[in-house]
Amino acid sequence: MNNLLRNTRLMRSTVVTISALLLLAAAGSAQDRWQIVRAQYGTGTRWADVTLRVQSLVRNGVLDFRVSHDSLDADPAEGQRKSLRLDVRNGRGLVRQIVFADNRQVHLLVTGDGGTSYPPGLQINSAQYGASHMTDVTARLASLVRDNSLSLRVAYDTIGVDPDEGRTKHLDVNYTYNGVPGHVTLRDGETLNLPDASIVGIGGGLRILTAEYGTGYRLIDVTSRLNAQVQSSTLELRITNDSMGGDPAHEEAKWLDVWYVFNDRAGHVKVHEKDVLTLPGTGDTNYYQNGLQITRAQFGADYRFADVTSQLNSQLQGGNSLSLRITNDAMGGDPAPGERKVLTVFYIYNGRSGRAFANENDVLILPVGTTTVRGDRDDDDDDYYRRYWPGRSATELRVLRASWGAGGQQRDVTSQLNQQVQGNRLNVAVNDGSMGGDPAPGAEKRLRVVYMFRGLRYETNVPEGGVLALP
Repeated sequence: MNNLLRNTRLMRSTVVTISALLLLAAAGSAQDRWQIVRAQYGTGTRWADVTLRVQSLVRNGVLDFRVSHDSLDADPAEGQRKSLRLDVRNGRGLVRQIVFADNRQVHLLVTGDGGTSYPPGLQINSAQYGASHMTDVTARLASLVRDNSLSLRVAYDTIGVDPDEGRTKHLDVNYTYNGVPGHVTLRDGETLNLPDASIVGIGGGLRILTAEYGTGYRLIDVTSRLNAQVQSSTLELRITNDSMGGDPAHEEAKWLDVWYVFNDRAGHVKVHEKDVLTLPGTGDTNYYQNGLQITRAQFGADYRFADVTSQLNSQLQGGNSLSLRITNDAMGGDPAPGERKVLTVFYIYNGRSGRAFANENDVLILPVGTTTVRGDRDDDDDDYYRRYWPGRSATELRVLRASWGAGGQQRDVTSQLNQQVQGNRLNVAVNDGSMGGDPAPGAEKRLRVVYMFRGLRYETNVPEGGVLALP
């Protein structure tokens, strides 16, 4: 009986594969070679983009290999049976999808050694928009391409559909530019600029990797704010509390610290409050040579964290790698005694941004990969993030500690503010009514907030009568 069931499954799988290939043959009678548009490997909701890996397996115009996590260098669902989904396009522009189960042989004639002979210019291959429900918006984005470029603020009204009302959504785009594939994922409120400098060999435009405003531990993340103001690959902006969206360190001198990419080169600049930020920079002094650079690292737990960026940069091996056991001694102290601590690292490797985590007593190894660097917007970001912050989301805005008052007269409003977070954003007027009372009658009060966003701790404060807007 068991043998009969196995034989039946085998026959069904064989029929499906043969049918898919016959469909391709029929559709491509005029041309029997295909372009590889996209390749995904996985099962259920766990899929990894393996387009570049599949393209690398093409030899002399033929894609011929057996599907497995070893051959594809990816295992998004360990211990589960997975499939390879191939989106391919014929010479008439018709796109088809075929599916190969684990252990099945793939044999396909493709255009060119890499299967990437796409038309010149910018091509939108696939685009999905949503949160828990993703909607195909490929045609919409393709219609907005002008002069082989696309600039679009990500929002339901600009994209023309709202698949998850009231929730923060993201846009996932696969594209090619002059035959070179690229992939980008952006959250609501960020700006899509294509082509971007993340594609090797493309001049690309200006992209802000990380931007923080403040001093010491009092910092706010302004990455999205700066990216939204990039125009024609340039940015010129006077640095003030108003332009940065808040004052994280009242009556203290503040700085804007920016890491960016322009024409495949990573740059770094610090601009004092009231000075003007001008990007891209000129001259080699604004850029660093290829290799590994830690842009931001913090170690701690709860709301108690220490910045350890300089410690990690000082221990780089040959400027290209880092292998380090994460202990209190290695991090220069214990910021949260008795707590399970986590190290969060943002870094650049050969011009590409990445992010990594390590639990206390684990070994941190950077870069994560020499060809594929984990970014902060990966499809599996939440799964990766929850290994270190159980029950949390990578894009979550979370208030760690908040107090309202003056001097020693303070009211804890942490829980109250967390309840007002909507779509990972917080916007609230700061006054006695919204804060639940007046802990210091007659005194000049301030709201002080310690929060976590994208895995990093930030701190800001807002005077009475102001507005708290996070992130």
